[in-house]
Amino acid sequence: MAMESTTRPLYGGMVELLVPQSMTDVSDHRPVPDHQEVFSDGFTDQSLIVEIVELANEVREKGKREAALWHFKDLARANEATEATVSYVDTAFREHMLSALTPESSVTLLHGIQRVAKHRDDVSAANEVLICLCEATLPEHDTEILVTMNTPLRVSEGSSQFGQIQAPLTEEERERRAAQAVEDFKKIASSLKVAASGSSAGESDARVAYDVEDVV
Repeated sequence: MAMESTTRPLYGGMVELLVPQSMTDVSDHRPVPDHQEVFSDGFTDQSLIVEIVELANEVREKGKREAALWHFKDLARANEATEATVSYVDTAFREHMLSALTPESSVTLLHGIQRVAKHRDDVSAANEVLICLCEATLPEHDTEILVTMNTPLRVSEGSSQFGQIQAPLTEEERERRAAQAVEDFKKIASSLKVAASGSSAGESDARVAYDVEDVV
């Protein structure tokens, strides 16, 4: 089933992105860090996270592929994942963007699987989660925009989520959900836009730099 989505202004309108209509703004229910925008689907526990972070030198020096892999591994560490495998990396996804972002920007798309225990569940009850990650680098502003979508594919019987969310029950269903999630994420990632105002390119770029750095 094709994803129904809506373009949402983020960070006070500085960034625009397609967000699935099935997802709600998490900040309506709990505090969210200023550098993040978080949305989630309460029925499937699928979530979408947008982050604006400083482009660290250690990331800049890695190159596109290694930088995206570094973010995936960093997320695995934060999730305390028991397993983390990458199945796809596209370092030329900028060609598919509806907006060029900035002249020197680059966009890398990655997806893989992490096994992650929910909340305080034991690691033996880790769920299988598809991680789709988009790393948009804006080197002119020493900034990265990270977009991550998490899609549960297999919920452990020992998980606190077991029976609480709509999760695939068969291998065929899991494959279908994974394929649909990847296609949906490509559509979401390609919609990423940095909104800028100004009558000339120079004025527009200056506005972007001011706004992005203010968030970081």
